[in-house]
Amino acid sequence: MPPRISSKLTYANVTATLALFVALGGSSWAAITITGKNVRNGSLTGKDIKRNSIGARQVNETRLGPVRKALNLGVDARRGLQVACPGGTLPAAGGCVEARPRPAAGYDSAVLACSGFDATPRVGGDLAHERRLPTHAELRALFTRDIAPAPGGELTGHIYPAGDANGNVTALTVVSKTGRVALAPDDGNNPRAFRCAVDPYN
Repeated sequence: MPPRISSKLTYANVTATLALFVALGGSSWAAITITGKNVRNGSLTGKDIKRNSIGARQVNETRLGPVRKALNLGVDARRGLQVACPGGTLPAAGGCVEARPRPAAGYDSAVLACSGFDATPRVGGDLAHERRLPTHAELRALFTRDIAPAPGGELTGHIYPAGDANGNVTALTVVSKTGRVALAPDDGNNPRAFRCAVDPYN
């Protein structure tokens, strides 16, 4: 070792140089290994979290409390968020069924009449819910009220193949308050009364 360097190397110089390297290396190591245990509870804010970096996998939805602003909504605002049956219909088995039956028609004509019933724009630009023929369950629930099926029964949205070469269908009809059924071929000779149904909306 050259004499100039060896003369300036002392125990204090070597120790100080080693301490400097340990300190620098130690701080780098600490920066890499910081965990949640090193962070004081409540010290991080929304500004400390990268935007859109937390998703459904990181959030346990069952531990989320109510949204405070939602609790402060007025009665009119809360009412506007609730779904309900539109006018002229009654709730039945989760749907809304028209209170009065329509004149008798074949299955195909009834489907078209219901689907074209309401296509007026709603708030937000969406079309109003199209109506449909009710299910057996919806008519059965409706008839538990002081309402009876029209004479000859009422069409449901349930159909079966007629079994003919023309591919016609046979519609299921409800003929009694207790939910008894009959079949009505959609051949133009078996019209039945019908009601339209729609899912509740706000």
